[in-house]
Amino acid sequence: MSKKIFSMRIFLITLVINLTFTALAAKGQNRAYYINSKTGSDDNPGTIDAPWQTLERINNYDFAPGDSVLFARGSTFTGGFVIKSSGKPDSPIIFTAYGQGSKPVFSNPRYSNLNGNAIRITGSHIIIDDLFFYNCPKSPVCQDICTIGAIFITVGADQNIVRNCEMTKTPIGIQTYGQHTLITQNYIHDNNVAIKPHWGPVCVFVNTSNNEVSYNTFENYSSASNEYGHDGGAIEINDRDYPKENIIIHHNYSYKNQGFIEFVGLVKQDNMIIHHNVCEDYQSFIGFTGPCNNIRVENNTVIRLLAHDRPDSEDVTFWFYYDNSNLIFRNNIFVYDPVRVEGVFARGEFIHDHNLYYRIDNPKPLDSVNYSAFERLVVGAGAHHGKGGKISDPLFVDFENRDYRLRADSPAVDAGVDLDYKLDFDNNPIPSGSAPDMGAYERQQEQE
Repeated sequence: MSKKIFSMRIFLITLVINLTFTALAAKGQNRAYYINSKTGSDDNPGTIDAPWQTLERINNYDFAPGDSVLFARGSTFTGGFVIKSSGKPDSPIIFTAYGQGSKPVFSNPRYSNLNGNAIRITGSHIIIDDLFFYNCPKSPVCQDICTIGAIFITVGADQNIVRNCEMTKTPIGIQTYGQHTLITQNYIHDNNVAIKPHWGPVCVFVNTSNNEVSYNTFENYSSASNEYGHDGGAIEINDRDYPKENIIIHHNYSYKNQGFIEFVGLVKQDNMIIHHNVCEDYQSFIGFTGPCNNIRVENNTVIRLLAHDRPDSEDVTFWFYYDNSNLIFRNNIFVYDPVRVEGVFARGEFIHDHNLYYRIDNPKPLDSVNYSAFERLVVGAGAHHGKGGKISDPLFVDFENRDYRLRADSPAVDAGVDLDYKLDFDNNPIPSGSAPDMGAYERQQEQE
């Protein structure tokens, strides 16, 4: 058979398959496309028995609501692709894994290819699930910081979900300019390479309103900085061109990152809730770089014992550069090492009540006359612990091994105020006792 006849036959087969998919879509039947980098071929029809091989077959492909794209476990893909199609609220388009073995791996090491994005989403109602991302590049110029990310969601790409994914050695893991993005149950870890000499790696960038970051694990995102000592972090609320409102950040675990959250913006940053996170990071728990209003920080367990060998510019629990208002801190536990980190409210005093504070050197009040001075010594910045606040050892289950659940005799048990949260960091019910506990963990009565 000649190559010309063979090529024509492949063309006709592909045409028939595409026409069949189109007819099925018209009848409301969802389609599934399979890709296997090891056993597939781009001349195949893309079925489970005859999968495609490369990302070229799906790059800018016209998918229909309810379609799914499945990548074989154990596969490796280099380069990137764009999802321009949109699903519907009840029929999202899903990109996920199939088969046995390790997650399929996506790497896009060249900035010249889609700015290093492994997946760029320009459509809405898309779900990215159970994939692994590795070695996506840093930006060559600082001005392009808002173009990179292993997963990049563009302006107008709304109602998308990124879940159950793992990322490492990606200077920015996920960056979203869409609204109503849900970033959940991902593991983003281990990048110590700066994006620029002064700008470190960040796990998640959120640049617009109405987004949620929840149930993720962020670890070891920090790099040396020629301006700040070190830079980077878990989450950055970024881009000065867009207002950021109605963002919720909850039930995340953050360890050895260069700070948990940093706000960077000169436009509206309003109505945000940060609750039930467990954070043991370098630098700050939250940095309010821009003007921030109506921010609620509640039921977090914040441990500040880490510091690099050379001091950083912001080794504090909070810092801010503007006259922020309506910042409320309730039901949190703050534990810090005064040798390594400044006091909890080292930069400004915000509305706060029902928090527990503990310095690990555990200073004692000299006498009742000097208790106010003792408060300022522990809480910092001339602040008092506020209504319902306590200065005490939180009595964690196993402080040395970083188990920050509460013992039965912890002063944080039943010491919080009811803020109508229903689930603690472990998804246990709140309250368990007569009142909610302070911190991210609610001690359950059956533990007694």
